[in-house]
Amino acid sequence: MNSSRTDGDTFACGNCGSPLDVHVELPAGVISFEHPAWKSTDHPPEPVPADSVEATYVCDFCTDPRILFVYHTERAVFAKVETVNGTVVRNYGTRWSACIECAVLVEPRDLQGLVDRITAHKRALSTEVIAHLAVMLDQVLASLVPGRALAVGGQWAIDPLPARTLPKIRDRLASLIGGETALPFGLSHPNVRRPLAASLAGTRLFWIDNDFTELTRNAAEVMPRMRYAPGDLPAAHGFVAWTRPVDAHRSCIAASWGTYGDAVQLVGYRSVGSGLPPARLQLLRTEVGWLIPVFAVALRPGQLVTAVHPAAALLTTWRLIRQRLAETATTRADTSIRKSYQRARRPEPTIQLVSIRGARTTSTSAQRAASGNSNNRDYRWWVAPHWRHQPHGPGRMLRDWIVVRPHLRGPQDKPIRTTTTVRVLGKLPPRPEITEQTTNAG
Repeated sequence: MNSSRTDGDTFACGNCGSPLDVHVELPAGVISFEHPAWKSTDHPPEPVPADSVEATYVCDFCTDPRILFVYHTERAVFAKVETVNGTVVRNYGTRWSACIECAVLVEPRDLQGLVDRITAHKRALSTEVIAHLAVMLDQVLASLVPGRALAVGGQWAIDPLPARTLPKIRDRLASLIGGETALPFGLSHPNVRRPLAASLAGTRLFWIDNDFTELTRNAAEVMPRMRYAPGDLPAAHGFVAWTRPVDAHRSCIAASWGTYGDAVQLVGYRSVGSGLPPARLQLLRTEVGWLIPVFAVALRPGQLVTAVHPAAALLTTWRLIRQRLAETATTRADTSIRKSYQRARRPEPTIQLVSIRGARTTSTSAQRAASGNSNNRDYRWWVAPHWRHQPHGPGRMLRDWIVVRPHLRGPQDKPIRTTTTVRVLGKLPPRPEITEQTTNAG
């Protein structure tokens, strides 16, 4: 079994990150730590507080790394085990992580089902160990408190979110947020939960294509210090999905935001469900959906955001869109989703497809005229926004300052240089002063 609970006294191995079992040797009362029985290791345990390392949690029942829920017992679960060195008391704590398959057995308190599932995963278990597990699991099921919480430490493969199904994904997420399952990051508080669920139900949907996602991820990693401003938002309430994670540490593949007064509430999400058999996948989609939260933060005007901030990728996406570095096209949801909306008498949902502006329109002649022999470059680059003294009016005899919006230059098939993206994330320089010389120029 795995002690993957996150009580304040939980310890993990500083070498491999595995949560450690806590043993008390009787009658001396000496406390020791061991790797869980399922863990094959080539080193002794190095106990450190679990929150001080990137602990690797698995299901406390079957050791599946794709944990989804956390259950609580009224009291800590202890079990006596006879070893060659005497009697050892194992403390399994009060928190129990479960994958979707074990959760199906935990909910109806199916003791035999849990034992059968564990032994099916570990065919080499002795009769004595199986008997020990049955006694311990009986304690767990008998002392479970009502309700469950959403786990955050599961190891799920990444599944991109199809653009045309975003309305369904968004609606299921709104149901999860507004439901009864306890949520992490303070999202269970009624003053946060209810407004967030209501906001999600009517958000604008943005799907970021692969090139724009890669641009966002690279730019966010080296973004300059920026301060959030309400003008950064492309919509007061929104939901955005990227084609791949934009945060390597959190596997964040989607995010939502809602505006409440002068504050904006942001939540990042990761995908769940990859690799499950069809029946269990359908159950997960019904009970949870496609996404679970990986962070939640609030921003207020003027708040500083750096590259290490959880919202760095989302703020970068907003800035790239606001700076007109993106172009959007509207697409319709899948037919089944549209019909579902019609039956519920809801407006037909639409999705904004976001791509890099001009990524496929720069001609070779224009490139050469703009920057010499740019077609020989091994990268593309952003031209920062700037002012140009432009002729206009009858006979183009008058001149005035116009804004040249950011745009791409360079060969279409080359990567975009990240440092030039960072430059265009800044503000437009002040408009030049009109002087006699500029007025009469030309």
